[in-house]
Amino acid sequence: MKKNFKFIMVGVIVLSALSITACKGNKAESKAESKTESPVASTVESTAESASNEDLNGTYDGSVYTNKVFNIKFDAKTVNMEMVSTEDLSDMQKKTHDDTLKMYAHDTANSSSVLFGLVNITSDLKAYIDGNIARINKDNEGAGDIKAESTTIKFLGQDAPCINAKLTANGVTQYHTQVFLESGKDVSVIVINAKDEKVVKDCLNAFTKAQ
Repeated sequence: MKKNFKFIMVGVIVLSALSITACKGNKAESKAESKTESPVASTVESTAESASNEDLNGTYDGSVYTNKVFNIKFDAKTVNMEMVSTEDLSDMQKKTHDDTLKMYAHDTANSSSVLFGLVNITSDLKAYIDGNIARINKDNEGAGDIKAESTTIKFLGQDAPCINAKLTANGVTQYHTQVFLESGKDVSVIVINAKDEKVVKDCLNAFTKAQ
């Protein structure tokens, strides 16, 4: 087994689901059992003031996830991925004692994944992103050639803050992208993990507006 690449997103507390591994074939169940920790408080209490918890959860229709609060829709089938069922997602939330992860899709080899979750910003978003980049660099120190940077991308016609990270080790390159969305007081993030930069772009393009 090659060394794990720990691209970790602070804020969505299911850290195991947001980590990249160089080994294929890992199942969602094994990821959910990994140790989790976060200095960020639960999002539920802070987001209740602006949008209901039910609305923030979003809805599923087969392979399609929709979140009207953040005006996004994602169809896993368009990028040859399968959506983790609501039952499995609920099990992951119970095992990690956290419900900020709202959507999780992955390919059959578990080499690429798309996640959507809520984050609680205790400072301004730029400081939060800078902290995420520092965490990525620290957690992957010594693993290989790591590059993580903050940028802005066009997402569904709007400028969106973004983190792009790339780690190369043992001849394997991993790509990790976080795209932050804001709706009133609520903040969410889309996380994409892949071994191909084109897959990251395809996954971003698979998102459409909910309405």
